[in-house]
Amino acid sequence: MSKPLRCLTIALTDIPNEYKIALGYLTYHSGKLFNQALYLIKTKQAKVNTYDLYNKLKDSSLHLRNLQSRSAQIVLDELVRAFKNAFNGNAKFPKYRPKTKPHRTLTYDKTGFKVIGTKIRLSLSKELKKWLKEKHGIELKYLWLDTGLELDEKLIKNIQIVPKSKAKEFELHIIYEKPQNGTKPVKGERVMVLDPNSSNFFAIVIEDIKRPFLIDGKGLKSLLRKYLKKIAKLQSRLEGVKKKGFTAHLLEERLSRVWLKIKRLLRHFAHTVSNLILELALKYGVKKIYIGDAVKNKNKESKLNSIADQMWSLLPHGKVKEYLEYKAKEYGIEVEYIEEPYTSGVDSSVEGAVSKETYTPEARIKRGLFKTKFLGLLNADVNACRNFLKKIGKYDLISGILKPLRLRVFFKLKGSSSIIPLYGGIGRSRGGVNPPVVVRHLLTGANPPEASGL
Repeated sequence: MSKPLRCLTIALTDIPNEYKIALGYLTYHSGKLFNQALYLIKTKQAKVNTYDLYNKLKDSSLHLRNLQSRSAQIVLDELVRAFKNAFNGNAKFPKYRPKTKPHRTLTYDKTGFKVIGTKIRLSLSKELKKWLKEKHGIELKYLWLDTGLELDEKLIKNIQIVPKSKAKEFELHIIYEKPQNGTKPVKGERVMVLDPNSSNFFAIVIEDIKRPFLIDGKGLKSLLRKYLKKIAKLQSRLEGVKKKGFTAHLLEERLSRVWLKIKRLLRHFAHTVSNLILELALKYGVKKIYIGDAVKNKNKESKLNSIADQMWSLLPHGKVKEYLEYKAKEYGIEVEYIEEPYTSGVDSSVEGAVSKETYTPEARIKRGLFKTKFLGLLNADVNACRNFLKKIGKYDLISGILKPLRLRVFFKLKGSSSIIPLYGGIGRSRGGVNPPVVVRHLLTGANPPEASGL
């Protein structure tokens, strides 16, 4: 069984200018080499084979000689695997990198880097060192990148240099094996249920735990609303420009950048929420997690208005389940969908089946408040979660009866608390909009939770 891999992402913001120049050349040559190899395959001058491509390019390609030899082979190997995936029908055929900005991620395996203390030393080819000296007056023997973390070289699989913002910024991705000694199966047998929504992204109730939890979705919705307004304006301008017959590539690029920001935002939010749910599950000894299946129907026709429907379809509930599945599997925790019909309109304090016969939507006196017979007023989403428990035979009068504790992911937005209101230190919160899953500044910032194991 393969060991689980993790990615530690470090923003390379405070590095010398000569390092940025060198990183720019490395990612540039990676992209150009990719294009050269793709051309040979498309013109049938080389086979879809890493060694054949390398032998055809090793004497003629300036871009191959400017990369560390094993890193160049990895670029070619990635192209070959892309073609094989396309042949098998699992992906589209690879395309050329843009001519003006061909920069592409460059990977170093164990032959190209060395870990010394908190620093990572990356090798440079003789050709690139010679070019940097002649063109820019830069003398570099190695690239030394300080992570600020004590790393274990034995656990690191590879190092990736990832260009961002058209190669004006860079990130260091450290792919490593998660230490196995800290992963222990959960001893408890409790059940956790999650009800997906929009403003309350998830309502969480845990069996035999009085305190329910609400993961706030208002911060994410406000950011999405801002980006969707930008997209609407850009699309309007784009249509006008096309009608007049002018070139529209600049507007199309801006539009694609906004969608990329949304994609990164949703991915970051989904990872953060899945981590938070997992930490709650580990804290309370949860063995199984059930998630309402309403998220499976997002692409079907909806009676909601277009704005609300678009917002609902973008919220990454499905991604949270996907991430949670593989993260929880290490601890022996199962994640499943559960059917939602009638759960929002049935009194959870009354014993009985959750069905059309017991459906009383009039008890939902407000959108977020449900009047129960024995427990008084309950949060409507929490009431739905309690009905999930009834569906799996876990009916009681204890679970989720207290005032819900709201957990915020974005805490520096207008209307949010200035502190992080996380229960017992559970969860991770970030104030930024577009950071990757795990971000650590080179000089400041807290260590990710697994960094101590590296």
